[in-house]
Amino acid sequence: MLDLSGWAPTRDGPVALAGEWEFYWDRLLAPEDFTAGLAPPSGYMRFPGFWKGQALDGQPLPGEGQATFRLRLAPGTDAGPLAVRIVGVSAAYRLWANGKLVAASGVVGESAATETPHRSLVLARFESDGSPVELVLQVSNHYYGRGGMQNPLRLGLPEQLEKEHIRIWAFAMFFVGSLLVMTVYHFALYFLRKKDASPLYFGFGCLVIIGVYVTLDASDWLVELFLPQADPLVVGKIALICFAVLASVLYRFYRSLYPDEFIVFIQYVCDIRSVVFVCIILTQPGIVIYGAMRWLAVVTIFLNACFLVMLVLCLKHGRDGARILFLGYILLSVTSLSDIYRNLFTFNTMHLLPVGMLAFVLSQALAMAQRFSTAFKSVENLSQALEANNAVLLAEMDERTRLEREIVNVSEEERRRLSHDLHDGLCQQLSGARLRCSALERRSIAEPGVAEEVSDLSLLLEDSVSQAYDLSRGLWPVEHALGDVGPSLAELARRVGQSSGVEVAYREDLGCAPCRNEHLVQFYRIAQEAVANAVKHARPTRIDITLACGPDRRLTLAVRDDGVGRRAARPTGGGLGLRIMAYRARMIGAELSIDDGAAGGTVVSCFLACAADGTRQEGADE
Repeated sequence: MLDLSGWAPTRDGPVALAGEWEFYWDRLLAPEDFTAGLAPPSGYMRFPGFWKGQALDGQPLPGEGQATFRLRLAPGTDAGPLAVRIVGVSAAYRLWANGKLVAASGVVGESAATETPHRSLVLARFESDGSPVELVLQVSNHYYGRGGMQNPLRLGLPEQLEKEHIRIWAFAMFFVGSLLVMTVYHFALYFLRKKDASPLYFGFGCLVIIGVYVTLDASDWLVELFLPQADPLVVGKIALICFAVLASVLYRFYRSLYPDEFIVFIQYVCDIRSVVFVCIILTQPGIVIYGAMRWLAVVTIFLNACFLVMLVLCLKHGRDGARILFLGYILLSVTSLSDIYRNLFTFNTMHLLPVGMLAFVLSQALAMAQRFSTAFKSVENLSQALEANNAVLLAEMDERTRLEREIVNVSEEERRRLSHDLHDGLCQQLSGARLRCSALERRSIAEPGVAEEVSDLSLLLEDSVSQAYDLSRGLWPVEHALGDVGPSLAELARRVGQSSGVEVAYREDLGCAPCRNEHLVQFYRIAQEAVANAVKHARPTRIDITLACGPDRRLTLAVRDDGVGRRAARPTGGGLGLRIMAYRARMIGAELSIDDGAAGGTVVSCFLACAADGTRQEGADE
């Protein structure tokens, strides 16, 4: 008899029906059996608890079997609806209140053949008129290791117990939803960067923990909220399989983070453990499975010690995130060992594994966030250093480009000076010597053979004058001036056509006359090299040189020939001319392209930005 005369449900809330109940071993009794002069009970058993190991007639009871429990309540004078919350009863049960069946789960039987196990949650409602209430509970267990009740029955108002139940499910759904978000996030991290496998193992670890959690009694079998017709035996096996493989997944996660401390041998031990117990769970009956789970718990204690030793080594070596991972695993180990102790020794301690799982997952997520943060900081530091180095390098490149342009300008200026010196110095002197030889030719010279020698000398001087003028024009066209490259290109076309026999034409279409672009001299050099290459390699009959300024505000130099094209041209070992053209174009910021012509031959094009609008307009006004 449990005296609840001083208990007010609205004031005190639900109460646990914890304490001694009448215990009738190996008998499945209904309420009517207690009115027919039954034999006295086998004894008294404290609830919650398991009958395995209970002494009866000097012998310990086995874990399998069936029994009936009886308790009478004195609820006081308050009348109204009450409810009993039942969860964690082994295998199958039926509950009567004042002779009325108010709850049942599975099918109670006297053997495994006649029993259908189902450890579901039930809220059993009944009416109370203030008189004593008799509770009769039948429990059978032929599938699990121990029979009895793992959690106490709770008595209270229906709405109070429903709120209590909703709070448990709300926490469970929050936990599971958080893990699902973490799973998706870490899977996405892995697929974006497959080089690091730690997010993949962490995501799988979250899925396994979800599988454990939703099938635990502590979550009131959350899986039944979404799958009410789920087979309880299958649900129970899912929980055991997830618990068996969790160590393998976690070890791979840790080893992906700290490969030096987490040795591969322990990973093989975890994998063998997982495979063996998964095979047992899938192939053996419930009694064998729950007997094997004791050995699984023993191996788990050994693996927990290995994990902790290796995490201590990570702490000693100063690994990133090792402190947080160590604290999280300590919490998981303590709570899991508490549940193992609870299951092995039948002490009804608080179910702490869900709390430990939540703390563990949060700690792993924090550790990975710390590692990512450290990695991002390193990337930021490297990026800043790279930007600084790039700035220095760009400055050096700009300075080098400036010096190269200056060298090119100095070279062109030197060529111009040499050309003028040749034209105004040597060429004039050679011309004077040739004129004096011509004057000597007109005189009569008595000495034999001298007149012929003077005539030959005159011809030699005439050739020397021509070569000197050609050399002067090659170094720097005398007619070339700033903004007036057209005459030089026209003279280039004339001289090449005259010396090679190829028809060379020049056409000019400039918006400004004269053009003020300071880089036209490099256009002339590029055209000079392109024409020379065409004559030498392409065997053309015609070469067209075009200098134009189009609507896109770009100066365009084009040298087209109707030769054999680049593929059929005679191969050369040097190719220095093309590199010189590319170098000159690069120095002035121009774009050089060498393409096959639409009608055959080769097209060498060079594009350069026009002068500014003000300069263009000023040139046009002039």
